[in-house]
Amino acid sequence: MARVEIFLFSFSLLELIHQSQAVTIVSSDQDVEVHEHETAVLPCDYILERANDARLEWKKIKGEHISFVYFDGALVDKYKDRASMRGSDIVLNKVTRADMATYRCEVMAKTDTRVFTETAIKLVVLVPPAVPTCKIPSSAMSGSVVELACKEPEGSPPSQYTWYKDNRVLLELPAKDSTFTNTSYTVNRKTGLLIFNPVVKSNSGSYFCEASNGVGQTQRCLVKFMQIKSRSSKSNGTNRKTATPATEDFKHTKSFII
Repeated sequence: MARVEIFLFSFSLLELIHQSQAVTIVSSDQDVEVHEHETAVLPCDYILERANDARLEWKKIKGEHISFVYFDGALVDKYKDRASMRGSDIVLNKVTRADMATYRCEVMAKTDTRVFTETAIKLVVLVPPAVPTCKIPSSAMSGSVVELACKEPEGSPPSQYTWYKDNRVLLELPAKDSTFTNTSYTVNRKTGLLIFNPVVKSNSGSYFCEASNGVGQTQRCLVKFMQIKSRSSKSNGTNRKTATPATEDFKHTKSFII
């Protein structure tokens, strides 16, 4: 039993030694988060089996598009004015949301046991939300389906949305709110949609929405009042309108007699 344990230990040690005798990236491959307009450092520290000149390349991957950042021993023209190399790391100055992408560091050492290695780092640029745009109808008919929308395009990571009625939060699970008279609504915090299905007269009130993503201040749209009308009031309004032509006809007849 002891011999088996010694053999396994020796095998593992030899394997570790073998792995160390090859080009290996030793820096972290965790995401890099930085606020917009600040400086981001993308690390790519590596060790070689033999002292030789390794070939280093950095690539930017955004969707299906792949482009060079560092190639043939130099930064490409697009990055020369706002980036620099710190050893094999890239220092990217004044980052914007356009820089959000996955950056891949590739190292090739032709004389090592393993000739190629790579690591990928996701750059996340943090941007506070803008004031959201809210679409709130001024009025709607009781019993209909009513949709309120809230959206802002700037935040990174994407904003989460919270709806308020008369300064009270509308919960994602309305059944948990025993004080709310109509629970036939849904709130989607990711899309910003508030849907009443159906809407009732008690849903009349002042509505607004807030956008937040943990970066900077929470933003809100302007408050707008939504009036829910009953179908009976519409019918009465229709009757009053139909009475108008009869009155006009009477006046016209009277003037004709005169």
